[in-house]
Amino acid sequence: MPLPVSVVVKQHIRSMLSPHSKRSSQALNPPIPSPLAPVYPTLSLPLRSGSQWDSSFSQLPLEVWVEIFSHCPTDFPRIDSQVPPLTLALVCRTWYHLIAATPRLWSCFEVVLQGVGSSQLVYDGIKRKLQTWLRRSRQHPISFRIVHDYTGNAPDLRSAELLTLLLPHASRWQNVQFHGPSGGLAYLPVTLFEGGLPALESISIHLHRSWSSTFDIGSLKIPWSQLTGLDLQFYQNRIHSLDECFEILSAARNLTWCTLNANCVFTLPRTTEKPALPSLKSLKLIIQANDSAASPEESLLNFLECLSVVDLRAFSLEWLVSRTHDGLEPCWSAFHSRFTDFIQSSASSLEDLGLAYVPLRDHEIISCLDRLSSLRTLDLKFTLADHHPDPITEDLLLYLSPPVPLPAMQRVRQRISTADHFPVLGNLKLQCCGEHLNQAMLLALIEGRAAARLRAFELMTAKLLSKDFRERILHWQKHGYRFSLSTLNIR
Repeated sequence: MPLPVSVVVKQHIRSMLSPHSKRSSQALNPPIPSPLAPVYPTLSLPLRSGSQWDSSFSQLPLEVWVEIFSHCPTDFPRIDSQVPPLTLALVCRTWYHLIAATPRLWSCFEVVLQGVGSSQLVYDGIKRKLQTWLRRSRQHPISFRIVHDYTGNAPDLRSAELLTLLLPHASRWQNVQFHGPSGGLAYLPVTLFEGGLPALESISIHLHRSWSSTFDIGSLKIPWSQLTGLDLQFYQNRIHSLDECFEILSAARNLTWCTLNANCVFTLPRTTEKPALPSLKSLKLIIQANDSAASPEESLLNFLECLSVVDLRAFSLEWLVSRTHDGLEPCWSAFHSRFTDFIQSSASSLEDLGLAYVPLRDHEIISCLDRLSSLRTLDLKFTLADHHPDPITEDLLLYLSPPVPLPAMQRVRQRISTADHFPVLGNLKLQCCGEHLNQAMLLALIEGRAAARLRAFELMTAKLLSKDFRERILHWQKHGYRFSLSTLNIR
């Protein structure tokens, strides 16, 4: 009875690693790292042939080698780039055989297709490399990302052809990402589910351009109930409504993270049964609408109130609703108390909060942040145009600032609170036009929190920053803090 392939490969590699083999010194002469440290693409620690290191390294179990190598590749290494595992396989013959025979090292990959100008020769090479990765991954579950950088108007079916090569392996698909034109998915509805998707855990689809108007994600019959991750961002004429998003979430009740962009249309009655999402930790919504929408604010709040989440750790809302009439601007204020109630319902668990372009005023932001004592990341983005009110005011900066130690009597007289609203805040991002930005107060906020837990800070503003402000930020950068400043002049 023939031995299993894995046993044969192990015996072959062990014979190559034997200190008594003539090929051992030749295979192990290239510089390699200590077996006790993680392996990285830069291999600088030499190994002297015939030394004690030679003997001990050759006796290292193959499972340990594989575990070390598995930490080298990124989540989605490009198959046409010189990155691990490809670079590791070039070190020596021994490493080549071990890496080529380890399916898990070839089970995650990325394919990037550039614009229509790339040559057929380059594209044929990508297809051959993809087939090599699929062959070496054997029966291991695969995770892949296809990025089709499409800029033309004519059909470009290269990404569709790559998906055709992947279809026979659909039963092994685990984490799937497709970012490109909808035409690249043209062949999926026909044959994808003949074998089913038993290993599928997450799916990410970004459709930025379209030459195909027939694509419908419903036709894919995705097994929503087994997904733990979902990212659907369709643009142009393929945007989902909140009604469709609600139907998807009602079926995908095991999600732990979810990102959706949607047209702000929600017509389902609020009495509809709430989909329970007990495992949902992260929710990001990108809401789009225009003046023709009856009431996008009410639609959004009705949608949020129909969700049942009990352990939300991260919430992000990007509000891309165009308002051209000044009379419609105060619409958000009429619904803000309901939005605050939604945020506060997760006050005990929420750690990351992002609000982008939501038409909030400073006191409305404060009401959202009230009681979020577990907040670790706060990302506030507002328009850079100065014809809109800027909510980053002195009152907001004072609220975000840590308490200043003062004598007890002075605190009583000035009624200054000694409570820190955000004791574990470690990441703060601000974007604003800077109309009401008090740079001295902001600098005091940053330095006060940097002395505690703040390690990352980003500021984007349309106003010039003072020399003292920039120098102080540079000082913190030199001490290892991830602080950055950006200014943008809008004419």
